[in-house]
Amino acid sequence: PSAATTPGRARMPEEIEIQGVYEPRFEPVARLMRKQIKQYGGGAAAAAFIDGRPVVDIWAGPARKDGTPWQQDTMSICYSGTKGIAATAIHMLATDGLIDYEAPVADYWPEFACNGKERITVRQLLSHQAGLHKIAHLVDKITDILDWDLIVSRLEKTEPDFHPGTANAYQAVTFGWLVGELIHRISGLTVPGFIEQRIVAPLGLDGLYIGDADTQMRRLPDFVGLPELQRNGAGPLSMDYRVPFWVRSARLRDLWRRGLTPKNAKQLYSHPAFWKACLPAMNGVATARSLAKMYAVLSMGGELDGVRLVSEDIIRKASEVQTKRADKVAIYPLHWKLGYHRTDAFLLDVPEAFGHFGLGGAGGWANPELKLSFAFLHSGFPVTIVGQTRTVMMTAAVYESLGIYKGLCHTLRHGPVVDLVPKRA
Repeated sequence: PSAATTPGRARMPEEIEIQGVYEPRFEPVARLMRKQIKQYGGGAAAAAFIDGRPVVDIWAGPARKDGTPWQQDTMSICYSGTKGIAATAIHMLATDGLIDYEAPVADYWPEFACNGKERITVRQLLSHQAGLHKIAHLVDKITDILDWDLIVSRLEKTEPDFHPGTANAYQAVTFGWLVGELIHRISGLTVPGFIEQRIVAPLGLDGLYIGDADTQMRRLPDFVGLPELQRNGAGPLSMDYRVPFWVRSARLRDLWRRGLTPKNAKQLYSHPAFWKACLPAMNGVATARSLAKMYAVLSMGGELDGVRLVSEDIIRKASEVQTKRADKVAIYPLHWKLGYHRTDAFLLDVPEAFGHFGLGGAGGWANPELKLSFAFLHSGFPVTIVGQTRTVMMTAAVYESLGIYKGLCHTLRHGPVVDLVPKRA
């Protein structure tokens, strides 16, 4: 049974009650999830598969500010973990023989071929080596990010920030439009349509969306530190971006005039229009079990229960490290792969694993060597340095459950320790 709450007020029980099921050996995962919920607030869900079968499927904590508990079907935002889903779609198209990593992006998207982007390859785009990471110049007002065609047309005209292939810079927001437009051009489907038809339906997933999630807002939690979601009766988005008299900096006044402020970002985040929009870099939503099952397919050589998403050869190519250079945007050396990055446990190097984490430590990964996958999603406050490590710590708990991770001290003494020194070339 769920922990009791007082109506109208969210109260954290003394002991977080874990709902769902998990094998007893995975008690470290449940224990750490309880601890994180107490520390960060909100609710959370975790799921793991071994050999394509679920071994962890748990959830706990409140989903709403009124204390409504997290339910089995509650979905949460993946933040940048969304990129791993979009990347998987690209690798599915590569498996179909419809896209070549070495080909110029312009072969599939002719309007892309201008202003120094003519020779940018699909590989460079997926590994954040295209120089197209900047976002501010693409938006006249914050709501522009909801207009797919508008942003795509502006990306077509933009110039790379550096010569493609000579550096890497995390395309934190632009990745979604760049990769998503490739998916659209090649498959003829929108990103939401592709995800539904090619991933969700064949695998029988209970919740995974990139766009069109406004129809599922009853399943989304409220997020700690952000306004309550406008699930009913939402009015039009405010366009009142008047600049306060006390803002003197020309740069800040420009950002304010375009609505690029934390206040307006929070309002946008709470509005159904944000969840309806397709933002394949940042607004995917899922249940932990659905995200973990998608990665379970990749951990099993690309096929599970007769459903093949990706070929084994493509998985090998997708999971190869492309660059260990210092990134111009990301602080942590992410060792970019093709749309994925390293997914280590806390300071424990796990080079065979790949996936994508997001803001506040949400995300998922696959480990083909162990035929293992994992996903962790939550509604706690995301913007803290320590909070960014949540999935890394949960990953350590998964490996601890399997007897692989034996603590920080043991890792530092015996390794393998992650390579934290980025290479310059």
